[in-house]
Amino acid sequence: MNLTVKEYSFPSKSGVADIYAKCTVPAGEIKAVFQIAHGMAEHCNRYDDFASFLANAGIAVAISDHAGHGKSVTDDDNLGYFGESGGWDAFVDDHRTLTEIIKKEFPDVPVVFFGHSMGSFVAREYILRYGTDERIKAAIFCGTSGKNPASGIAIHLADAIMKIKGSKHRSEFINKMAFGPYNKKCEGRTPFDWLSTDTKQVDKYIADKYCGFLFTAAGYKDLFTILTKVSAKDWYTKLPQLPILLTAGEDDPVGNYGKGIKQVHNDLVAAGKKDVTVKIYAGMRHEILNEVENKKVYEDILAWTLSKIK
Repeated sequence: MNLTVKEYSFPSKSGVADIYAKCTVPAGEIKAVFQIAHGMAEHCNRYDDFASFLANAGIAVAISDHAGHGKSVTDDDNLGYFGESGGWDAFVDDHRTLTEIIKKEFPDVPVVFFGHSMGSFVAREYILRYGTDERIKAAIFCGTSGKNPASGIAIHLADAIMKIKGSKHRSEFINKMAFGPYNKKCEGRTPFDWLSTDTKQVDKYIADKYCGFLFTAAGYKDLFTILTKVSAKDWYTKLPQLPILLTAGEDDPVGNYGKGIKQVHNDLVAAGKKDVTVKIYAGMRHEILNEVENKKVYEDILAWTLSKIK
């Protein structure tokens, strides 16, 4: 199928850059728009294969680089920086801006919101705020996390570093504290083996200068602030009734090897959410879209999406 890629640019609510966004559009009938919030220290072009797969099935895919990522920076020195405060909030606002663009581009077409990893935290906050929008029909939280008891400590540590060394300081200590344990159950070929069992994908990630960069101290504060917010009890109780898919690899340390995903599921059900599906893939790590058997993941996500937009 012939696909068209449309590009967009708009000012980030963070004030630090303009947001780069694009949409992969099918040639024929558009069944839905799939809006993606990507993960930490990566960029939207890593989702091109997934976007082409969905578009070939009649689903347009809209995705943007978060502020401080990819092409949404004024220069590379600002990678991992989203403003002095409230950058996490701007992430959500910027995605809402993209949704409004989508709604004008594709009138009356349903929207499914997908977030991976840090993007799943953004997606969770987004759905809390905007899940009652009649155009938004479902949400997918991929590679998400359960409660992290260290989040409060990380926020205070980032605050202290910001006061001493400035908000743009890049702290190896915070990074090691946050992500150091993630590789413990992997073979240790590289520091990023926890991402995927597909060594080619891991090597591509490492070779990409727009992946794997250190967040600034302010960026880490934003990361742990939004995780804390979407882990609170009132997030579960106030979340609108929408079909939700929780999906992850069984060997994903972000989801505590399946335990965190199950905790999020159980808390959603306990809060009265009626349509929550869990799909955990044995033998897969954090980036299930970049695993050796990723086409199975693609097909499962497509099937679930089509079942929820009828």
